[in-house]
Amino acid sequence: MIDVLIDMTALNTTSRERGIGRYVRGLCGALSERERWLGQYPELRGKNLELAGLIRHRGQAAGALDPTLRFAGDLELKVSGFRYQRHKLQRRLYMGGLLSRLHPRLAHLPDPPGTPFDRRQRRIVTCHDLIPLVLADEYLSPLPGARLLQRERDKARYKTAARIIAISEATRRDLIEQLDISPERIDVVHHGVDHERFGARGAADEPEMLRADLGVVGPYLLYLGAGDARKNLPLLIRAYGQSGVSRDVSLVLAGPLGKRRQQQLSQIAAESGVTDRLHLLGYTDEKYIAPLYRHCLAHVFPSSYEGFGLTVLEAMACGAPTLTTAFSSLGEVAGDAALTLKELREEPFALELRRLVSDAELRAELRRRGLQHVQGFTWERCAAQTLACYQRALAEAAS
Repeated sequence: MIDVLIDMTALNTTSRERGIGRYVRGLCGALSERERWLGQYPELRGKNLELAGLIRHRGQAAGALDPTLRFAGDLELKVSGFRYQRHKLQRRLYMGGLLSRLHPRLAHLPDPPGTPFDRRQRRIVTCHDLIPLVLADEYLSPLPGARLLQRERDKARYKTAARIIAISEATRRDLIEQLDISPERIDVVHHGVDHERFGARGAADEPEMLRADLGVVGPYLLYLGAGDARKNLPLLIRAYGQSGVSRDVSLVLAGPLGKRRQQQLSQIAAESGVTDRLHLLGYTDEKYIAPLYRHCLAHVFPSSYEGFGLTVLEAMACGAPTLTTAFSSLGEVAGDAALTLKELREEPFALELRRLVSDAELRAELRRRGLQHVQGFTWERCAAQTLACYQRALAEAAS
């Protein structure tokens, strides 16, 4: 019998390269190698657990499992937009039946939107954040009852789970305050960093590649991420303009920014007098991410809410001095290895940008602290703590 079946079907969607996809890949990759590192955790009995990955959400049980946990996703399946919404609905409709036929002792669902309607299967759910609930005014429909509906949806995902893995203490607090989840049912397990991919040493030709392929020439400040309201990109551009550092460094924004968002940000850049110094790269292929981090003067991430903030750690792992905020999980994850904004106002933000650009010793110290700090975030550690959560859930079921 399978002790724990881990849902890996997020790797069949466009999420494979985003936070949840990185989490599934990193966690399962480390679990697949647990024979190598389990000796470092004598309290764990995970060596004796039978683990497998679920690689599709419907159909016959035969062929639905990957006992190696090495599944990379169905790269031929391109799920986005309306098709992605349909795919999520199908997962919720059909996965419960497939889990019942496979009948593991425990299922681990790392992608909450895929939680099945059929909840007979005992399960652990990973909570990455409660963004739509916490930031309802920005992320939910203005129609009456939208927040109540979201709250009931989140309660159905998390209150019926045997245990919950929260990816930060901040997310754990949100679960308790927003959904009244019992604290003893929540385990905090931080993400890891892929240190093989995100490291301070890169190929000698990376600067030339960035120039030729992306038109990026240093020195530059780098923001990497989406354009959601909570990312505060208009504030970043205004602070950049006010700081006066545009004479010395350009500002590069890389990530999936829609056309309307790009137009808005270009307008703000024009008003701030930095049009010629702002580079909107839009969606950027994964092969450029680590090189962009490695060769930026500094990484700037002024988000007001993150479930974890893996971007900050990946930037630090590449040696990028980082300026972020102290809000939600970001202060928790960054520790004292980054400059942190305590308020989101233009003047203090501009002041910190000037400090960062003008003080080479500060950047060197932040780089040193970041490289040291990020060593504590590994997928092996994440996998070991997740195994401990599995053990608790299985012991509770047996008692």
